Amino acid sequence: MENMQDIRKHYRFSTLDEKNLAELANSLLPYEDQLAEDFYSYLLESPRTASYFTTEAAVAKRKRTIKSWFRDLLTAEYDHRYLLRLQRIGKIHVKIGLNGHYVNAAMNFIRTFCISHLVAEVQDTSRRQDLVETMNKVLDISLDVMTSSYREAELKKVFISHRAELWLVRWAERLLHGLNLVLMVGLVLMSAGVAGLLVSDILYALRETLETGIIRALGSLLILWMMIELLHTQVEHLRGGGFRVQVFVELALVAFIRKLFVAAIDEKDAVTFALLIGGLLVLGIVFYLTAKIEPRSRS
Repeated sequence: MENMQDIRKHYRFSTLDEKNLAELANSLLPYEDQLAEDFYSYLLESPRTASYFTTEAAVAKRKRTIKSWFRDLLTAEYDHRYLLRLQRIGKIHVKIGLNGHYVNAAMNFIRTFCISHLVAEVQDTSRRQDLVETMNKVLDISLDVMTSSYREAELKKVFISHRAELWLVRWAERLLHGLNLVLMVGLVLMSAGVAGLLVSDILYALRETLETGIIRALGSLLILWMMIELLHTQVEHLRGGGFRVQVFVELALVAFIRKLFVAAIDEKDAVTFALLIGGLLVLGIVFYLTAKIEPRSRS
């Protein structure tokens, strides 16, 4: 935010404008009550601004504040203290959630009100033109400071929320990466366990029943193959690739197939066998659906 000295320089606010302000105050301050009433009526025209004045106390306060601001506009010393008062007004607008559009529109209403009364009060055209120029300068300065502080307050809110969002996203990404690493370690341990199961089934085939051992070993080999696929998928995912749900469904299918192999050899009862077949059927349907959906999502 610029200081008031720079603002005065940028708007070419001269000592002549300061003298004009005294005449503007004499001409316009008698109409401050009318301005308060007309301005309140103007605010009621918009449902958005009217929503701030649902009580008599709110209406009375609004009329007091507009008259106080109007007196400041025409009589205040254009110094740092006046700058702070305008900045405070802008921050209040942010606090109550008022859109900057309504501030600009309200300033246009006040400008029209002031100029119309100057036309009626000052008959000298040249003098009136000087007063209108000064009036435009002080209104523009007021609007400039209020909207600048308004914008700074808005940016501060956005900056704080953006920092919080970045912090949450950063920690969520770290947590997700850590969980993916835990999943990778789990898959490695599971693969080692399945490899041990395969060795156990092979030893069973050599020492006990060859037929049963081979079928068990075949099922374990299928599961090991699927574990390798899972590991490959997880590695690709950690490198930025997509996550394939289909691989997990395939693993469940293979596990059920192995269960069926073992159940057929162990001569399980019909109910157990039927449940295994039913589960295999459900997994087959899920596999079919994921096989149709995943290629479409990747494309």
